[in-house]
Amino acid sequence: MSARWLALALLIAATGTSAVAQPLPAASSGKAARDGQRDFDFEIGEWTTEVRVLRNPLSGQPPVWAEYRGTSLVRGLMDGRANSVELSVAGPAGKIEGISLRLYDPGARRWSLNFASLRDGAMTPPVIGGFDADGRGVFYGDDKLGGRAIRVRFVITQVSADEARFEQAFSADNGATWEVNWIAVDRRLDAAALPADLVQALEAHNRATVRKDIAALGALVTDDYLLVNSDATTQGKQSYLADFEMPDFRIEPFTIEQPTHRVDGDTAMTGGLMTLRWTQAGRQQSRRLRIVHMWIKQGGHWRIAYTQLTRVPG
Repeated sequence: MSARWLALALLIAATGTSAVAQPLPAASSGKAARDGQRDFDFEIGEWTTEVRVLRNPLSGQPPVWAEYRGTSLVRGLMDGRANSVELSVAGPAGKIEGISLRLYDPGARRWSLNFASLRDGAMTPPVIGGFDADGRGVFYGDDKLGGRAIRVRFVITQVSADEARFEQAFSADNGATWEVNWIAVDRRLDAAALPADLVQALEAHNRATVRKDIAALGALVTDDYLLVNSDATTQGKQSYLADFEMPDFRIEPFTIEQPTHRVDGDTAMTGGLMTLRWTQAGRQQSRRLRIVHMWIKQGGHWRIAYTQLTRVPG
């Protein structure tokens, strides 16, 4: 989840400051660099992601932190010479979605980390660097924050085979002192515990919910489906699908945070936290929820038999 400019994108949105690209840092003139083409192989896969972002960096004021949770999906590209990160995290302060592209330069034997926020589709300037023999990656870049020239440092540490830590810091004195403004921890999802066909069914249900695909939703829930809403009201299949037939009803794209699941033969449970945002009768609404789906496998296909929505305070 090493999208180093993700924090800066959030800070721009939160504070109104601007970030203007500066010339890329020159390559180090030290001893010959090691071949690091495979340095990101450990990160390939799907991860749960917890992020803390400093909302008032280099302000001299008491720190104000925001917390986000979600997932990161890392894919290897071009035989290890590149990889991509799809990041989606959310929290009380909002939602962050973006794509990071890491590119390896075999001549210079170094990586560039590049991030684009889906908020505006703009690619940010990269940070440049690499990993040492112990697997610790350090990357540097130049930028501006609110019109002030700053240095940027991004550090990646592989804690274990199933955990990685990412830390970003800004410096306003050319690296003499640093202030950390971004801390993220990735923990690998236990993909083996969730069958591939159940993953596909869950993703199909989430897509159909946002797209108002009534036919797909009808196929993904059982005939005796029961939904228990966060206000304790209940709906059967017909009533549930009827909501999506209303032209003024729409659910915004969402992220499941702190995902959890259990599988026992042809039955399964999936769930997590989410911020549900929807529009109905011209009114936009939002609610923090814990969601649980109970699945059963019928005729070789996973279907949801029961959904529980519980309101989360705050």
